Amino acid sequence: MNRLIPLVAVLITRDAMTILPRDLPEHELPIAQAVFGEDNVEVKGPVDGETVKLDVTQEADRLAGKYGADALEKAYGTNFKGAITKACGSLGELAPDDGDETPSKPLAEMTKAELVAHAEAEGIAIDPDASKAKILEAIRAAA
Repeated sequence: MNRLIPLVAVLITRDAMTILPRDLPEHELPIAQAVFGEDNVEVKGPVDGETVKLDVTQEADRLAGKYGADALEKAYGTNFKGAITKACGSLGELAPDDGDETPSKPLAEMTKAELVAHAEAEGIAIDPDASKAKILEAIRAAA
């Protein structure tokens, strides 16, 4: 089930010299706060009219690939998959059916060819001759 989740503008302070502006889906805020510390994630407000289309049934897997399961558990508890699905379900609105019936799968389960195609579709610069692990690392770093 795809939903259009509103984006929130934040500033993430990694250290005294590194402040990263990011637009995150609303349900990702508690995870960023768990990873970087509440005092290091400054919420600037909603990004006017901006949403991201997410498959709520796969969102926990996407976030686990980006932040790790420990961060998700810290933010959403031991049943983080259910809690994240519920949080996404309460945000935004259902995305219009665009005819894309292809179910997405977690990055870790994709073949090298699927990862290359995913990176190209997302506009992520990768070396297609690199190992699967290096390609996966580049995709996660860009997320």
